[in-house]
Parts: sequence; C-alpha cells; structure tokens
Amino acid sequence: MITLNVFVRVKPEHREELLAVGHTLFDALAKEPTFIDAWINAAVDQSDLVVVYERWNETKESFVQNILPKPFYAPYLALLERVGLGREAFWLEERGSWRAERSTHPQRLTRRGTE
Repeated sequence: MITLNVFVRVKPEHREELLAVGHTLFDALAKEPTFIDAWINAAVDQSDLVVVYERWNETKESFVQNILPKPFYAPYLALLERVGLGREAFWLEERGSWRAERSTHPQRLTRRGTE
C-alpha cells in the first residue's frame, strides 16, 4: 500500500476551481480497483493551499506506471499548469493508524456534497 500526500499552491482566486476539478478527478479515481480512499482539503489559514491525501493498493512504481497516465488526470494537470503556483508530493509508507472507537462523524460512502 502507498500513501500519496500532495501539497498544491494555487492562485487564491482559483482554489475553488481546483477543488471542483479535484472532485471530478477523485470521482473517477475511486472507480479504480486499487483505490482505497482519498481526502481533498482546503487550508483554513492559507487561501492558496490545497492538500490531497490518497491511499492505494499500489507501489510508487506501479502507481506512476498504471494510474498516473490515465486520461482523467489531463484536466487536473492542465488546470495546474494554468493556475498552479507549486506542487510538492510525498510518497509515504504507513507505519501506524489510529481511529476513534466511535466516530462523531457519520461514515460516508460517497464524497461530501453528493448526499
């Protein structure tokens, strides 16, 4: 399993556009058989920052070879070329995980805003 954590700097006036394209991207990615889960977040105190966290039943190499070239990445990458200020990606190996025994947040099977 691999975790990908991406920090994207974007012109603040285009952050909502990036988030919308990100939602479309993850709607497609979620259908991939090796997809586990993902979060896309807007920083509260930094209007130019979007943070993406995604987990895959892939290695870094297999993700780059099998997932990244898929055509649904094209609109996201094109938007980053146009409005992005920088992007830094970290490939992570999970070494531990904790969850509350009883979450105060309802479990969701679809992304927010689709219920």
